[in-house]
Amino acid sequence: MISAPPVLVRRLLLAPLLALAEVLFLICSPLLVALAALVSPLTGRGRRPLRIVVVTIDWVARHLAGMAACAGVWARSGFGLRAGSEQIRGAYQEVLRGYVAGVNRTTTRLARITVEVRDSEAAEAALSGCERPVVVLSRHAGEGDSLVVLHALLCRYGRRPRVVLHEALRLDPLLDVLGHRLSYRFIDPRGGDIEVEIGVMASTLGGDDAVLIFPEGGNFSPERRLRGIERLERHGYDEEAAWARGMEHVAAPRPGGALAAIEAAPDADVVFVGHVGIPAGWRDLWHGLRTPRTVRLRMWHVRAQDVPQDRDEQIDWLFGRWCTLDGWVDGQQPQLPAA
Repeated sequence: MISAPPVLVRRLLLAPLLALAEVLFLICSPLLVALAALVSPLTGRGRRPLRIVVVTIDWVARHLAGMAACAGVWARSGFGLRAGSEQIRGAYQEVLRGYVAGVNRTTTRLARITVEVRDSEAAEAALSGCERPVVVLSRHAGEGDSLVVLHALLCRYGRRPRVVLHEALRLDPLLDVLGHRLSYRFIDPRGGDIEVEIGVMASTLGGDDAVLIFPEGGNFSPERRLRGIERLERHGYDEEAAWARGMEHVAAPRPGGALAAIEAAPDADVVFVGHVGIPAGWRDLWHGLRTPRTVRLRMWHVRAQDVPQDRDEQIDWLFGRWCTLDGWVDGQQPQLPAA
């Protein structure tokens, strides 16, 4: 497992080296586009290699621009002296919003993806109001679902998301700076108390903030689903294990992080997010590029006062909601276009 080096090494060595590598990549990008155009007819319809290369070039360009924008905001803040001010935090938030919006726009257009939000009026109203904080608990299944949910929170609903990131992501200078300035939490799964970190992150939410958590802990897979069931049985949670066995499309949620956020932000509403249509791996992504794809989102809104107060009741409530989410995913499967 990779550990991030000290902050000075990341800022003064890793960030310039990565920026240089990205500049060199962009200089070579016309050649990459030409090669991808030559190879594309050999891979069937859809010009998949060409579109993948263009998406990659766009991502690198936006990443480089994001790092430059962060440097500009840092200079505006008096080289860090006013970094904690609301104005400067807002500037960093706009850097993040522009980056996510741009990457999402290019990816969905070139991958021919349409995102639909259905049957979620109450949740959409709660998210759009930005009058009280929300804890967002999302299904985790597919390459890019984090981007889809983040884009919805940032750009569709105008929220300021707070997320938990792996410690190794500090090696990305853009995520490192934005995560630090926007009160994200970087977690090393090998040590530290994740629930405490989530609680700290959720304890200072404003009306337009949203804590985003993926309770399954990682992208769904049959193996992860079975490991979750075995973990519940090993710790004597027989009822929850039985519920998990009845869920076919999601893994058993890990209650700790979700309930830590809810406990730290008792005035926050809760929004559950389900989705279907996101590629379930790189092979699915490659084959899915041949035809247009629809990604559907479904959200359920729970008012803060309707969340159970007792810990055991909260766990039952979370598993019950996850069963509902699984049932919705199951009902959507026949409607999805073939990859």
